[in-house]
Amino acid sequence: MTTKRSHYWRSAAMLAAGSMILGACGSAESDDSGGTGGSGDPGSEATEAGEAVAGGSAVFAVDSPFIGFDPNVTPAAQDARVLRQVFDSLLFLDEEGTLQPWLASEWTVSDDGLEYTFTVRDDVTFTDGTAFDATAVCYNLDRIKDPATASIYAIGLIGPYDSCAATDPTTAVVTMATPYAPFLNNLTSPFMGINSPTAAAAAEPADYTLAPVGSGPFAITSFTPNDRVELVRNDDYDWAPGNATHTGAAYLENLTFQIIPDPTVRIGSVRNGTVNVGSNVPETDVAAIEGDPNLALLSQQQSGAPYQLHFNASRAPFDEMAVREAARAAMDIDAAVDALYLGVFDRAWGPLAPTTLAYDPAVEGSFAFDADEAGRLLDEAGWVLGSDGVRTRDGERLSITYLEGSPNREKRQDVATFLAANLEAVGFEVETQFQQVAPLQAQSQAGDYDIMGLSLVAVDPNVLYQMYDPRFIPSPGRSGFNLSHTDDDTLTGLVNAGQQELDPDARAAIYVDAQADVIDQVRSVAIYVPTYTLAVNGLQGIRFDAEGYPILYDASLTQ
Repeated sequence: MTTKRSHYWRSAAMLAAGSMILGACGSAESDDSGGTGGSGDPGSEATEAGEAVAGGSAVFAVDSPFIGFDPNVTPAAQDARVLRQVFDSLLFLDEEGTLQPWLASEWTVSDDGLEYTFTVRDDVTFTDGTAFDATAVCYNLDRIKDPATASIYAIGLIGPYDSCAATDPTTAVVTMATPYAPFLNNLTSPFMGINSPTAAAAAEPADYTLAPVGSGPFAITSFTPNDRVELVRNDDYDWAPGNATHTGAAYLENLTFQIIPDPTVRIGSVRNGTVNVGSNVPETDVAAIEGDPNLALLSQQQSGAPYQLHFNASRAPFDEMAVREAARAAMDIDAAVDALYLGVFDRAWGPLAPTTLAYDPAVEGSFAFDADEAGRLLDEAGWVLGSDGVRTRDGERLSITYLEGSPNREKRQDVATFLAANLEAVGFEVETQFQQVAPLQAQSQAGDYDIMGLSLVAVDPNVLYQMYDPRFIPSPGRSGFNLSHTDDDTLTGLVNAGQQELDPDARAAIYVDAQADVIDQVRSVAIYVPTYTLAVNGLQGIRFDAEGYPILYDASLTQ
């Protein structure tokens, strides 16, 4: 049996990447406001806290709408920023990347990797008064697995989960159908937060996701779509994880997540003090915020899969390797990232972000912008450049649909416009389409696109499984993250072997091979590393979890 202090394994490349978290947003040294420029360690304190002030209310402004707050169901990073305040996890990852107890006080893993035995706390209560116990653990895992729940993201986190048995009130025995190395790491995610079985069973799923019940330091009191979600302090909270800076209830009495899509209004509201925290700071505002003694700028790279463009290989023209290679060579990614993000976001190279376990730095510089090479590849493939600037072959135009979401999250529409111009310069005919959530989802499920962007936040390289295993290819009525429609025995074998390999070094080697395959076969093209930036006014003690989500339990108003 392995012990409960098993390490959150990391490769030497991951250790080297740890120093890159701050990017160009400054160091962790204190600025004149008493805040810091960023946080280099997941879970570390991100603002230099003075004496904590108990009480008061804070407003946290975000840039896009929420989908829902049931962690068993939602896939959205925006939602996870609320989930992290409302739900507790069984485990957490400390600053060294080591698994630590939270709702589970101890755990063991069988030698064959099929059975996990958790001892859970007996002093935790959900905010509806239901006692947390081993049965609650099993209820949540079974609920994620149940097709009726329609889990979008958590279903991938539990992998080959088979069953769970509460052998007594404090013991949950989880059985896997096959070994699943990412399981313990995944349990730290906000998407694996534990719901109250009483509340979840009593409500219709569509209603529950708007007002779910957890055991966390805050509880949701109201949700107004496209406007705000209101949270109130859980005064009974007394089971914070070990990396928290205090015990007992949260300092803030009330917390509001307000949706302010316009960045000028969002950051202006931080400056005038009507909002305490504004997320996704425009790159053009970074220098001014860093120089303002009344404000602090926080920056945290997010682990997992960076923002990348997936080529739909299930249909022409990207079912042809040479066309995918040509499209990649045509894209001036460095120029796009430099022009749009002004050094705040780093350029990405592969399917894993640099702060993700098993990231291979060998992917960096593995291909280059070369418009002449793109033209040569297309010439050799028989695509002839016409007088109108569009290539044709056998009477067919080299036409593609580039699909991106709306609103313009992280300037992704600007990326599309920039790179579409690159593609058109070598003979592609590009139709860019910017769609709201519902039509975007429908078009993705129908496979009606040629290029589509995606980033996924995760602590484990198993995120590649969700992006490249054929079980996650979208289909009518079913969403999935395999946007390239990859169905290749080599890569499928690698991502599945990575799940089952329990030796850390051997597992890291598998993911090095998987990253190389994605690049060699041009399944996707990485663009930038998502970096979560916050402008802060009048709030201290904000921390980040291992995935880069803000933690507001220790946050308090400044005096």
